[in-house]
Amino acid sequence: MNDDTASISDRYEPAAVEARWYPVWEKNGYFRYELPSKKKPFCIVMPPPNVTGALHMGHALDMSLQDLVIRMKRMDGFNTLWQPGTDHAGIATQVVVERQLASEGKTKDDLGRDEFLRRVWRWKEESGGTIIRQLKRLGASCDWSRERFTMDAGLSRAVREVFVRLYKGKLIYRDDYIVNWCPRCQTVLSDLEVEREERDAEFVYIKYGPLTLGTVRPETKLGDTGLAVHPKDKRYKKYVGKTLDIPSVDGTIRVKVVADAAVDPQFGTGVIKVTPGHDPVDFEIGRRHKLPIRTVIGFDGKMTEAAGRYAGMDRFETRKKIVEDMQALGLIERIEPYRHAVGVCYRCKTVVEPLVSKQWYVNVKPLARKAVSAVRTGKIRIIPRSWTKTYDHWMKNIRPWCISRQLWWGHRIPAWYCERDGSLHVSTTDLAACPTCKGPVRQDPDVLDTWFSSGLWPFSTLGWPDKTPELKMFYPTSLLVTGYDILFFWVARMAMFGVHVMRQVPFRDVYIHTLVRDPEGQKMSKTKGNVVDPLVLMDKYGTDALRRAECPRCPHHRGPDRGLPQLRQQALERLAARAVQPRGLRCAHRAP
Repeated sequence: MNDDTASISDRYEPAAVEARWYPVWEKNGYFRYELPSKKKPFCIVMPPPNVTGALHMGHALDMSLQDLVIRMKRMDGFNTLWQPGTDHAGIATQVVVERQLASEGKTKDDLGRDEFLRRVWRWKEESGGTIIRQLKRLGASCDWSRERFTMDAGLSRAVREVFVRLYKGKLIYRDDYIVNWCPRCQTVLSDLEVEREERDAEFVYIKYGPLTLGTVRPETKLGDTGLAVHPKDKRYKKYVGKTLDIPSVDGTIRVKVVADAAVDPQFGTGVIKVTPGHDPVDFEIGRRHKLPIRTVIGFDGKMTEAAGRYAGMDRFETRKKIVEDMQALGLIERIEPYRHAVGVCYRCKTVVEPLVSKQWYVNVKPLARKAVSAVRTGKIRIIPRSWTKTYDHWMKNIRPWCISRQLWWGHRIPAWYCERDGSLHVSTTDLAACPTCKGPVRQDPDVLDTWFSSGLWPFSTLGWPDKTPELKMFYPTSLLVTGYDILFFWVARMAMFGVHVMRQVPFRDVYIHTLVRDPEGQKMSKTKGNVVDPLVLMDKYGTDALRRAECPRCPHHRGPDRGLPQLRQQALERLAARAVQPRGLRCAHRAP
């Protein structure tokens, strides 16, 4: 037996094979597209993972599905592009770097904005590419020569261009409005960035003169400027329009009783207190009836000077204290246990505080109408079709999108204020002076919501606003594969921006897959300890084993030595060829 024969292993060693062959594929450009080309184009844009992220089972599922389709189309002779990249993840990245600074006994304010941003970029270059290396380990056959980052110069240029166009088209504006504020992250959050958690609380029934009402937030009583009842509620008809003098913890206060259809006469006593500065529904009621706004909770989560003797106290401490004080004054009728959904920050889990603040908004209703029409007319197909109804419902009820964030990391809003006359100017290029009076200017300190830039992803990554050969070849893209959890965060916004800016849909098909969960059906979380690390599985069993799908209900595939069946090839072929409408990917034995 010669030495070469003796060196051959008697079993397949995936780690050795994978480590050897992937660099060969990349070096020889097997994943690259062709230009010019007479082949039919096929393009998938990768949902850009956060630059702070690490590979998890959700990524493994999502990327494996995309890779399977792109490899099949490549073998079928298409000119394929799987466009990769990462997202700058505004809040998440800033939190990571701020934690590093905290370990050194520093804050971002100690460094200043410019030095802090240099620190973030340095972190991104050193540690931010972790997930890209892990995607290569997964075997993702992207054209890595085209890797993009949402803060790249080209993509940043696209962001400014779209912002200015929308502003000039009266679709971007500034307004004082109630927002979701995170006291920990010190920034506004969109409705989609607020998670709901079921929590136990107390429903406190408070006497308001001749009326009684219930609330779970008695600390906001200090900001009440009205009471509201339903217009058809006969019980309280005689009070509507009157101003009542009501005993309170700080003496007598005056509140006006209004009738508004937003009040549910079946909830509590049918009377609600109106605190326009600290509740979205109350804010709208206050606007309709011209009630004043009194802000009693600040952006730090503590009571303001307007809260009187409670000023400076934490909002939750005040909640306990004010109930005790009202009980002493005989203003509490009763207290009942209550369970309700509380809004928390999706990043740090701090309870969100509704506050009135001047922010930048996009009037998305005109954009949403076009995006809904694109789905209804079949220009965009959502697969499975059941998600179309969910998409339609959300788009029809869409609210103005708050796009400003009180962060330093991100695309800074391209708006400048004249120090001399207070005028506002937006521009795709930096302004050194006021365009009208030549006076000094200051740029808006806020940055844009991360999803604003990622909403441009299908065309900004292809070189827009320049008319590049890639944009001409691959836009609209062919297929988007993503989980249902970002249908509104990302898919809907890409549809709105694509149709409005490019006058074409950003993709033809959208395949929505489920999330990877644990055996109890819970979403995987490091906090819960139910995470399965795909890197560990790949090290142990090889990448191919991880990338195959198991059918949990098919007896043929049970047992440790049976192996894992592949996703049914026919279903994927039909999906890629857009021949039929599949109901989902199933095992060849058709177990659901």
